[in-house]
Amino acid sequence: MDNKELDNCIKSFKKTGDNLYYEKIYKFFFPKIFRFVLLNISDIQAAEDLSVDVFYKIYRYITKLNINSVSFKPWIYKIAWNLVIDYYRKEGKNLKSLSLDQYIEESNTDSFEGAEKIDKSLVVDNFAEKSLSGFDGLKFSNQDLLKGLEGLPEIQKQVIILRFVEELDYRSIGVVINKNEIAVRAIKFRAISALKEVLVK
Repeated sequence: MDNKELDNCIKSFKKTGDNLYYEKIYKFFFPKIFRFVLLNISDIQAAEDLSVDVFYKIYRYITKLNINSVSFKPWIYKIAWNLVIDYYRKEGKNLKSLSLDQYIEESNTDSFEGAEKIDKSLVVDNFAEKSLSGFDGLKFSNQDLLKGLEGLPEIQKQVIILRFVEELDYRSIGVVINKNEIAVRAIKFRAISALKEVLVK
């Protein structure tokens, strides 16, 4: 869905209330939001529930806010990120306490249901490729990248996920994490440097 189609869906849904336009938005963005949430909580069922909550909030507020294709993406990722934070608070856990290592280990076992499907939806196939500019041509598997991400400070991890997995621009990332574009670029630079160091080892 390009920006023009997204703008059309938003405007048409606001004007007519026809759920067909909302469904188009839902079908396009749900897998992206689910992947983002799953990268942060490593629990498939909880990630599905939180993703549904994101779209409930979108449905409830989209007609009340001045939203267009440019502001829509950072808005929905901010909703998702806030729900992830709420999830950890309710569970009485710190953001770092749930590790992606568990996901990686489970995805390598035969008993993990739908592991291949989840692997494909969790990280875009060319994530490593897109990250190569900071890695001097070195190639790593998606699992190596996931393990490397787990070792990053939370803010750096979020910037890497939002930039390279979700493909948000710097301005949008700034809206999600409450930083300006210069700060986002600096965080990304530090994150890639740290990730490269971890992966080279």
